[in-house]
Amino acid sequence: MMHADFYDRAYFDGTGKSNYCSYNGESSPFEAHADAVAALLREYSLDGPVLDIGCAKGYLVTELRRRGIDAHGADWSPYAIAEAPADVRPFLHRAGAHDLPFTDGQFALAVSFDVLEHMDLGYARRALPEIARVSRWQLHQANTGRLDVWRYDGDASHCTRMSLEEWQALASTLELPHTIVCEPDRRLPFLSEVQL
Repeated sequence: MMHADFYDRAYFDGTGKSNYCSYNGESSPFEAHADAVAALLREYSLDGPVLDIGCAKGYLVTELRRRGIDAHGADWSPYAIAEAPADVRPFLHRAGAHDLPFTDGQFALAVSFDVLEHMDLGYARRALPEIARVSRWQLHQANTGRLDVWRYDGDASHCTRMSLEEWQALASTLELPHTIVCEPDRRLPFLSEVQL
């Protein structure tokens, strides 16, 4: 697993180190992710703030706040937080997923999109319960490497390649009952019109 310093200017704004460099505030997948978050909040009648784990520069947080959702983000990259747009930076927190600076149940929902594969198993075993501690529900989209189009091998910090079923089994073993784990192309039961 890479140290936080790995996620630097070259990672987010360079070429060849990651798949992130093509993202900006208007690019996919942030609107689709926001659609999924809004649908999950409606489906489970969740009222309260949302936390984006691995928020990077806060693009999803920005989109959720634009929709009237009280959204916040956490990322352990000092570069990403510093380079986030000024208007969203007050809602972003520099923190690792294993040690979040929030109270128990502070968030109605915590989400992560393409973050789990950056965690080795030991870290994931610490981080997933910590994320569940601060939120009543959790939604994690994992890049399992099942499809080449997901470019799993295009990011040196992808350190854990597990199937969807293995990620789901880990959540079950950790006794995280309100934790949903999915892949980018698998529709969730409550998302009839939205694909992650």
